[in-house]
Amino acid sequence: MTGIEVPLEVAALLCAGCAAAGAWVASMRANRRLDPRRSAAGSPLGSLHKPEVFSKAIDLAARRNAMRAASEAVLHGQIDQLHALGPVWSSDTHAEVREHVAAVMRASLRRGDRMAHVEGNAFTITLSGADERAAVRIADRLRRRLGQLRLPQLGSEARLTASFGVAAEGFGDGNDSIEGRAARALEAALAKGADHVVPASEIEEIMLLPAPAPSPSVMPGAGPSASAA
Repeated sequence: MTGIEVPLEVAALLCAGCAAAGAWVASMRANRRLDPRRSAAGSPLGSLHKPEVFSKAIDLAARRNAMRAASEAVLHGQIDQLHALGPVWSSDTHAEVREHVAAVMRASLRRGDRMAHVEGNAFTITLSGADERAAVRIADRLRRRLGQLRLPQLGSEARLTASFGVAAEGFGDGNDSIEGRAARALEAALAKGADHVVPASEIEEIMLLPAPAPSPSVMPGAGPSASAA
């Protein structure tokens, strides 16, 4: 059985027509996929394209940035070697080392942060726009930077270390100054030994823990007379 004979011209026209129809269908499908209204409706994330969602996200980001900019943290620190060797060095040597270390720390701070010396070998750094977690990271960065210093007054192999107490707004009872809380956190860091960073919230959470319940052995009426009875 033979097939139907079709003139070559007609076959060419049929092929061209099929190709044109296929191209038209593909174009229509592509246009539907690229239609933002259809893609937003069919996508799980389509609601993100709505103007009201965008405006809420922008407002939330603006509020977070404003809160972050208004926050403040304080690092109260001490160079461990300056505290230990200060009485041994001459006043000129001590002042020279202290100023050199202070210059290194200032160079490692962010723009807008403020550093000031207080009594003895302690210093205070005020960090604008930082919460406690960010302040702890900055303190750790300063410790690593100071650990890279090699001062001739300490010997070629000695490594400089520092201890920090960190306090930030948003913790504590609100009646104590942020500087006082940072100073108490530094005392806790020094109690652990050299080269420690302690956030104020860490010791304040311990202070706010409820007192442990008394042991049954010391409860009223549990003395020797009660047991004898």
